[in-house]
Amino acid sequence: MLLVVNRLVVFVLFCCLVLPTLLPTRSLAQDNAVDNNTPVELAIPDDVKIPDDEKPFWESAQKFLDAYALKDAKLIGDLFAEDAEFLDELGVRSEGREAIVNRFSEAFADSPDALIESISIDKIKQLGNDVALEEGTVVSSVSPQAPRSITRYAAIHRKNTEGVWLIAVLKDFPREDLGRQEQLDQLSWLIGEWINEESDAQVYTACRWSDDGNYLLREFKVRTSDDRELSGVQRIGWDPINKKLRSWTFDSAGGFFNGFWTKTDSGWLLTSDGVSAEGESVTSTSVYKIVDAEMITWQYQNLILGDVVQGEVAPITMVRKPPEPQIQTSQNQ
Repeated sequence: MLLVVNRLVVFVLFCCLVLPTLLPTRSLAQDNAVDNNTPVELAIPDDVKIPDDEKPFWESAQKFLDAYALKDAKLIGDLFAEDAEFLDELGVRSEGREAIVNRFSEAFADSPDALIESISIDKIKQLGNDVALEEGTVVSSVSPQAPRSITRYAAIHRKNTEGVWLIAVLKDFPREDLGRQEQLDQLSWLIGEWINEESDAQVYTACRWSDDGNYLLREFKVRTSDDRELSGVQRIGWDPINKKLRSWTFDSAGGFFNGFWTKTDSGWLLTSDGVSAEGESVTSTSVYKIVDAEMITWQYQNLILGDVVQGEVAPITMVRKPPEPQIQTSQNQ
């Protein structure tokens, strides 16, 4: 009996699964790199076509992303004209390519874990044959564990004598914290239906946005091989005091749980605590990793039920539920 209860608790805590993957429209996004220093590739939706005259600026943004991921200030400097100017979000002005390289070198030394999640180019306007204005936004954080922020920027590009576009002036505006909905976008991949089927239990989850867009709402159902069932609901939101993603889970037997997530280089670390229906305290630490867009794995590093410390469990796989087959009727034919 205790084994069955423990198994149900494990699956209840599973419902705290999270991982960010939503890419903004027409963006250059960091594709869940396992290592912050791994260069990332241009990510543009298939239904969006970049005009030929804008491609040099998107290529420049891609090179900036790659260089930033590598923490290579010199590569970033190569994107600027020799006499370029850079005014950062703190109001610090750097004049000339060498000064700009030094500024980024200092920034990388001060914040070695800083990352750029995405660059979105909002507008490109030709000011002449050899001059163009680019405006956009950057989503970034000082570390994988820190809250995301958004920064507006404006860049003036100038074509050199060899026909290469270089940044002549770059201005970053003060960064702003993303709102609760934008923070929750990190988990919007959860929307839909997911399943896990093993010999001793099956888990089904469904997730959707709340009507106001401030929460992700999840429902789950667990059925064991001996026909025991447990269901429940979960609400996931942004905690503005702790500046973390947080969830509250309630199961049909009377248990309730609270969890916080911390982003890591390879996925997410979840710490949870709560009370089972039997009145026993439950605490856990678990690791979540992504396999691909249709599959994730999770594994407990620590699980304590009452006074009993459970051993490490084998990784568990969850896959996205495929759509129901469409049955054609004679009328549709």
